[in-house]
Amino acid sequence: MRLTAFIAAVSAATFLAGTACAAESGKFLADRHAAGGVKCESCHKAGPKEAPKKEDCLACHGGSYKALAEKTDKGDINYHATHVGEPECTQCHQGHKPPRLLCDQCHEFQVKVP
Repeated sequence: MRLTAFIAAVSAATFLAGTACAAESGKFLADRHAAGGVKCESCHKAGPKEAPKKEDCLACHGGSYKALAEKTDKGDINYHATHVGEPECTQCHQGHKPPRLLCDQCHEFQVKVP
């Protein structure tokens, strides 16, 4: 019985330490969402292995691609109003990996992608 309690305590401590470290680091977009209280299911509506769809992102970030483009029209280049149309958000914003700018497949922009 003591061994079972010990294993449960170690497992819980390991889980909590890993969760806290990931959220505190803010390394990836998903970490920042988690730190802000957004649950995984809010973005991953089709399940944990499926990338969020553009509509899921827009539900919280602008409502439409046009509205998002208007909201982000602050610099020389508006990355949400481009000649590539309305790509899936995950083309640039990688929730659990470093972000990448879709535009950089042809161009070379120096910009921080969240």
